[in-house]
Amino acid sequence: MICLACAEPARGALCNRCIGTLTPAPEQHLGGVLVRSAHAHEGAARRLVHRLKYGALASAAIPLARVMADRLPVEARRLVPVPRVVARRWRHGIDPAAELAAALARLTGLPVVEALRPAWWVARRAGPAGGHRGLPRFTLERSPGGGAVLVDDVVTTGTTLRAAAEVIGCRHAVTATASTHRAVRP
Repeated sequence: MICLACAEPARGALCNRCIGTLTPAPEQHLGGVLVRSAHAHEGAARRLVHRLKYGALASAAIPLARVMADRLPVEARRLVPVPRVVARRWRHGIDPAAELAAALARLTGLPVVEALRPAWWVARRAGPAGGHRGLPRFTLERSPGGGAVLVDDVVTTGTTLRAAAEVIGCRHAVTATASTHRAVRP
């Protein structure tokens, strides 16, 4: 096999060197949403998210989802992916949150509910180098029902998760990684 993070030979999805770079991320309370992230956004976890997000490597979601499954709250009944802006989904050919939610569903048996419709386009990109960006906007496509947990690839400031949680009335989120480069705002 080939390591999904570094493309070196491996016995499993990740080589031992990449496994050694995985750092747990602490849970965060962001504006009424409890966010539990599998890893800090660094090392192999960052590379996996980038391969998923920008390289359309759907199999990168699997090792991330394995750890995310352990971060789900006990009251989780439904997984709601935070959809990628349409223009970026077209450009990169994948919706990372949808891939992560699908992988989580296969592991946990929880259903995926596509409850949110994203905007067509938002100015600039997320993360520390993105500077000022447009605010994420979502429209309620359908009610996810009780026990909904938001699923996303990375949390930086929490703005996107808070916007999605407000639309569906959700209090829990699970992400693959959490940014370590910028303090997350409460």
